[in-house]
Amino acid sequence: MNVSKESRDFLDRLSIYLITSGKNEKEIREITGELEDHLQEAEQNGKSVEDITGLTPKAYMDQIAKEMPIDKVGILKYATLLIFGAVAFYVMGDAIKGTMDYSWIIIIGLPVMILLYGGMVARLFKYTAGKVLTKKKEFTLYIMMGGVPLIGMGAVVFLDLFIGDTAVSFGTTGRVVGFVICALILIGISIWSKTLIMILLPIVVFVPQYFIERSSWSEETQLMMIGMIFPIGFMISLGISFLQIWRKERKQIA
Repeated sequence: MNVSKESRDFLDRLSIYLITSGKNEKEIREITGELEDHLQEAEQNGKSVEDITGLTPKAYMDQIAKEMPIDKVGILKYATLLIFGAVAFYVMGDAIKGTMDYSWIIIIGLPVMILLYGGMVARLFKYTAGKVLTKKKEFTLYIMMGGVPLIGMGAVVFLDLFIGDTAVSFGTTGRVVGFVICALILIGISIWSKTLIMILLPIVVFVPQYFIERSSWSEETQLMMIGMIFPIGFMISLGISFLQIWRKERKQIA
């Protein structure tokens, strides 16, 4: 017997809430699996989620999260993959353009912005998982969050254009080697995550970039458009990654 739609929705939101709280995935599956059994029994007796938890959904999620230890290894793993994936994606674009010159503003600023944005997205997913929001409000929040990388990462890129002094520069051989390494990193992440997103995304981003650079637009407009493509692509890949985790968790506890 499957649980009701209300209970399934609660289990899904609980999984997302715990994942974005930095908890271990295996422990999350165990907890949601045990809770699903209790919910099945409770529903057979005409009880609801509140009856079995004894608290509001948000309060119950908070209580469970406080009882579980932080998965520091898991957080470090995802943070490392996030940085390597995003930086590889960015550097691959430069290798294609033939301009792999980096200042300290880029070398330090880009990973920092990636981590900050990743943390903000995790907080947003946690917030929406802990509250029952309308689809319109959720969509509005995601759109607003989508503007963060445009501002943050875009600021790093444009700041580099004006005051960044080249600290590291790669020639033709370095660009070829850099492209291959970046491609291997993206393929490795795709294999690890069991999704083609990190392989398909460069195509989605770099093909438009190719045509933008060969358009009749002014150089300033081209730079602005290209600067927007990278953070938008990063936002999409990160969102899909969280969606993939949610679907995987749902399949495992279904």
